[in-house]
Amino acid sequence: MTTTLAADAAAAEGVRLQLLKAGDDAETLFLMPGVEGDLAELLPAVQAMTGPQQVYAMMPVLPDAIGLPAAATQVVTAIRGLQPVGPYRVGGYSFGALLALEVAQQLRAAGQDVGSLFLIEGVYDERFWPRRMWVRALLRRTGWQLARIVRMRPLAALAEVRLRGVRLIRRLVRRNAKTADSVRDVASAETHSARYAYQSMAAYRPRTYPGTLTLIATSQDRHFGCDVARLWAGLAERVVVQRVDGDHLEVVREPVAAAAVAAAIDHGLAMARPGWPGVRPRPGFERPMILTTMRWFAAARLAHALIEAGFEVSACRPRGHVLELVDGLIADCRLNRLWRRRSLVAAIRQAQPDIILPDDERALALLRRLHESVKLTDPELAALVGRSLGDPAQWTSVTSRSGLAATAKSLGVTAPETAVVDDRRQLADWPLPYALKTDGSWGGRGVAFVREPADAATAWRSVAYPPSLPRALKRLVVNFEAAPFSAWARRARPVVNAQGFVEGREGIVTAACFEGEATAVVCLEVVAATEARGPAAVVRVIDHPQMASAARVLVERFGLTGFCGFDFMITESGEAYLLEVNARVTPTCHLLVEGAAPAGRTLALFPASTPDSEFVDVPRRVPALVQRGQTLVARKQRRSARLARRLRIAR
Repeated sequence: MTTTLAADAAAAEGVRLQLLKAGDDAETLFLMPGVEGDLAELLPAVQAMTGPQQVYAMMPVLPDAIGLPAAATQVVTAIRGLQPVGPYRVGGYSFGALLALEVAQQLRAAGQDVGSLFLIEGVYDERFWPRRMWVRALLRRTGWQLARIVRMRPLAALAEVRLRGVRLIRRLVRRNAKTADSVRDVASAETHSARYAYQSMAAYRPRTYPGTLTLIATSQDRHFGCDVARLWAGLAERVVVQRVDGDHLEVVREPVAAAAVAAAIDHGLAMARPGWPGVRPRPGFERPMILTTMRWFAAARLAHALIEAGFEVSACRPRGHVLELVDGLIADCRLNRLWRRRSLVAAIRQAQPDIILPDDERALALLRRLHESVKLTDPELAALVGRSLGDPAQWTSVTSRSGLAATAKSLGVTAPETAVVDDRRQLADWPLPYALKTDGSWGGRGVAFVREPADAATAWRSVAYPPSLPRALKRLVVNFEAAPFSAWARRARPVVNAQGFVEGREGIVTAACFEGEATAVVCLEVVAATEARGPAAVVRVIDHPQMASAARVLVERFGLTGFCGFDFMITESGEAYLLEVNARVTPTCHLLVEGAAPAGRTLALFPASTPDSEFVDVPRRVPALVQRGQTLVARKQRRSARLARRLRIAR
């Protein structure tokens, strides 16, 4: 009965209204359809939504005499008849996106709160596009037409050239016209609603929106000659871009694309709720820069999650990194492999971050070297780096495996016996089995296990000496890493530690920190790894108070800010032994930002696991990342890659 009365009231205001999804009337979403004004075209996307929101589709009855702002006023009146006060949640598809934008502008102008605004493939008239973008789009569309024409028969090709030539001239004339006209193909529109939509779009120039705008855009352009997301750059205080695979004309109708649109809207509404568990920006942690020297996928996954959550994210990365596929970076800077420190300083000057998030051990070491070099000459830069890496007085304890074990035990954290070993003969005193681990090693490198007395000599040789000349030269020439060659030239030996072996299953704690406080933690157990001693491929979220408490205590001791990870070994009795602290970004950090880690959930990490795997954690809101991840998985299946992995394991 209430819905019927609402529909009658809306109709009296000149607005057609339809309830597409029943739900929480305290969280109502108002959606507007495309040029045809068909409310039912939104139904596939709405039916795919899983959130608690109630959803109405609405469209004004569009007389020729009024423009888009007047039509939006009718919609605002109808919306406020259903929901007198905000926060309001509005969205629209194609022409409906422009209508939704104007509705949000008018609601804000009336002093109302617009909590969420979703524009699905919203495109405004090309007369108002930036000139350079318009020219490029014109050339691109012309190229598409020429490619099609050359495949036609001669007479048909001549007719098409004439038609396209006339339209091209009209576009060129229309671009500089001071008033709207009907050059758009209005006559071909089949409905009154479509004719009105084309006419009103020709006269509507979007104003800058003083809030956050979520643009849901297709990842491929088949109609406009430009990336829709670029059209909206600078037209809102903040633009969040969500990509979906699909075509502009079918994105809310085709089931797969419609489901992706629904997921993007569900996630956007969930993040706006007061109880959202994900990490949010706060003063001092609003403008993170991700620093990476490796081409690891996790950096891009975290960057996208942070951008969704409202952070102003920048990156300093090597060329070809998957971060290039992430929309919304405020600065995307190159890390020069030959002049890393210099390029990093330039990136910091450009992006002005309030914290730097190292993505790998090399990035961590680079930041520490930068801090050492500028602590006397540039105190401001040194303070930024120091704050990003925690208390400088504690860096040695984090880097040294034996120092970490001693610090952990002093804080009441359980850790295996660990001590520096200077000579192989000292190993005779260690009870079997045990592990040899070098300081500063990562990814399974610099680790060897000794299970029998005969294994000690081989294990010692594999970790206790500088890299060989061929390997050092390879790292220098191919990877642009000078450290291995320098270690070979200086005959510098790594610091080797013996560590008591703990039988059990691997555990991980991922933490978000701020000035020595762990603001969010998630405990995981490793179900499967990518390879022996390799990173996790499948994890399960667990409730483990001992691991969580240990992580919080260590975060406080080391004064950490940003993201970090802790590696544990969990025995059959459930006791957890601390093995390592990674004072940097780890592959599961995005879970803390997305708030997607309920206990008991099993996650197959992408791209360590393929999208076909059960429980796979695919970044479906970023199709470009999914495609790149699938490519990386395919490369790993090549024979040469499998051989390289076997050789690395054998070493």
